[in-house]
Amino acid sequence: MSSPAHAKVEAPERSERFLTRLQSSAPSVAVTTGANDRLARSRDRWPEAAKWSDNDQERHLPAAVVAPASVEDVAKVLQIAHDEGISVVPFGAGSGVVGGVVNDGLFISLDLGSLNEAPVFDDERGEVTAGAGMLAADLEAALNARGRRIPHYPQSLALASVGGLVATKSSGTFSSKYGNIEDLLVALEVVLADGTIVRTHAVPRSSTGPGIAQLFVGSEGTLGVITSVTLRTFPLARASRFRGVAFDELADGLATVRGVLDAGVTPAVIRLYDGDEAAHIYERAGIDGEGRALLILGHDGHEAVTATEEAVALSVAADHRGTDLGTGPGETWERTRFDASWLDRGNAGETNIADAIEVSAGWPELAGLHSRVLTAMAPYVDKAYAHYSHFYPNGGAVYFIFFTSGKDREEVLERYRQAWNAALQAVVATGGSVSHHHGVGEARKDWMSQEHGTALQVLEKIKDALDPAGVLSPGKLGIAARVNGQNND
Repeated sequence: MSSPAHAKVEAPERSERFLTRLQSSAPSVAVTTGANDRLARSRDRWPEAAKWSDNDQERHLPAAVVAPASVEDVAKVLQIAHDEGISVVPFGAGSGVVGGVVNDGLFISLDLGSLNEAPVFDDERGEVTAGAGMLAADLEAALNARGRRIPHYPQSLALASVGGLVATKSSGTFSSKYGNIEDLLVALEVVLADGTIVRTHAVPRSSTGPGIAQLFVGSEGTLGVITSVTLRTFPLARASRFRGVAFDELADGLATVRGVLDAGVTPAVIRLYDGDEAAHIYERAGIDGEGRALLILGHDGHEAVTATEEAVALSVAADHRGTDLGTGPGETWERTRFDASWLDRGNAGETNIADAIEVSAGWPELAGLHSRVLTAMAPYVDKAYAHYSHFYPNGGAVYFIFFTSGKDREEVLERYRQAWNAALQAVVATGGSVSHHHGVGEARKDWMSQEHGTALQVLEKIKDALDPAGVLSPGKLGIAARVNGQNND
């Protein structure tokens, strides 16, 4: 634990002492205390934060924004922060949607955006190492120029940092075939709370104990600061095929997906939309969907393989009363898959909020989860619909989009929070997970104990071991913040 003496020193004095020490011992670290810079790093794209009052904003401002230029700079920042009892909240690109960078009390924002040096390619191994601050889309473009790719395509590809993808345990739209970020990760470099630099061994696989790199996947800045990652890469696809299949009943679409996977076919993309959400794709594709569910299938790789996979998948769909709509809906989805403009439109103005809640469950619970969550949210939302966004041999994920409003900011926030609570309570009652790929942040931290039970104690003990002073992202992941002064000023 940090010294109790820290609690006796006023926050401004501790902040000034931290900054003085930092600028003296690490002059390459850029420091700003400007109001606009502090505000920009105080929140991500969490819709609730966009409705903060002036008092709320003030309460969540970091004391300063520090931007290290190297892993050694990060180590120095953490060493001094550890000594001075100052909390540190890592900031990647601010693309998160659950308040992962939100904090209060005395803390500094550790802006990792400068850790974006040119990636190191290892073509012989089929790997690439990139700084945590590099944008995922920039890394993908650099790989594409070499005939390679990382087929990890979250909707936030152009907005998210590479380190942020790992820290929040991201999932991309091609996950069915290529896996999620944890499956693509080979090794990482991370700085612990006391400034120790750790680099894990880059090998295809190892059985020398638990995977240390995986410990930091999804840790959301609580266990260490990720400074670089090494990822697997793949050749560019020789062929890509996207297609849409309509179903009168959503249940037939689910049966098709399970039948395709059971047949040994693994499409890169499997997305099943209920009739309400499918209407948007039908409209863009110029098709009269008549309220039918829509299954988007995407196959990529070798020409012969993609053609065969598609033929098998369409045959399974036909067995479940699916209507092949051709390439139009699939290509429309592929062309617009990074469009999240609904989020900006739905959050325009003080009295409107739009958001998404993504959860997961096994096959026995999956269909019921869809209807149960929509029913639970109904009293608090103006409109809601859903699609199944990711599938696995043993289950899948459901992605709920909802819109709510109120007569003023207070009412819309209350309805918004009630919608979230109703949705997650339904998920817990069904036996699912309250998050599939957006992470925990502020939105879900109070649900961690309900999902994990006594297993959360394991994470708490790891936190105690790696960050006994509670310097890193205090209060996140449902772990109680340390009471040593820095979080209670």
